[in-house]
Amino acid sequence: MNKFTPSIARLRHGGCTWALGGLSGDDMALERLSAALLPRWQPGDRLVVLGNMLGPSGDPARALDLILLLRRRLLARPGAEVEDFVFLRGAQEEMWHKVLQLQFAMSPLDVLDWMLARGLMATIEAYGHSIAEGRIASRNGPSAIARWTAGLRARHTQRPGHPDLLNSLVRAALSADGRIVFAAAGADPARPLDEQADAFWWSGASDSALASALGRARDGGWPAIERLVRGTAPTSNVIDQSGRVLTVARDRPTLVGLDADGAVLEHIEP
Repeated sequence: MNKFTPSIARLRHGGCTWALGGLSGDDMALERLSAALLPRWQPGDRLVVLGNMLGPSGDPARALDLILLLRRRLLARPGAEVEDFVFLRGAQEEMWHKVLQLQFAMSPLDVLDWMLARGLMATIEAYGHSIAEGRIASRNGPSAIARWTAGLRARHTQRPGHPDLLNSLVRAALSADGRIVFAAAGADPARPLDEQADAFWWSGASDSALASALGRARDGGWPAIERLVRGTAPTSNVIDQSGRVLTVARDRPTLVGLDADGAVLEHIEP
């Protein structure tokens, strides 16, 4: 069992850990990465999707369909268990949950426009809902916004498995021995793991800054953690695959296979 919080998954011991990062709704890239993963998958392997399954780089609703299909195919393999598939919350998924509660925002139009500019537009359009109507509703008060979000939720519910997947996301994951932490965007080593709040998906630190901070950390379980694996990083980030922090994706979705120590065994791009 995870000793920190139920919202941080604990992987079981096994073979290779496959980490998928930077998907950002790119359904075509996911098709190619799935085709690469299926013949490589071995009994005892695990898959961690590092958040940001939704996003503006393709058809995010279809990307969720493909993620669910990949999970079903791998679950049918000998030795596969449900807990071998972990889906993390990223900034895109956080914005999706926030837009469904937009009627409770203090400045709903400002909040909506902020999220639209950061990739949420593609997800709303992928479900066939009207962004223009959402902006109008945001000017007309909570009741109008609630009707608009109800319509968005209804369209979302019509896609089998989508609500279940997005409602079951975890904040982060730990390897079986607790030495590797997986997150969408990073973490704040000044906080304990169970007090990260949104640092797991909004972190904007570079690999080098995170690595330095991890090296100085003395609380929250950080001294036992030897590597942080995250999906994405700021555009100016310099990636070092052998460093204490591993950013999986650069400018496109990427799949990496990791050994028990977090070292990269395979690096696959679409």
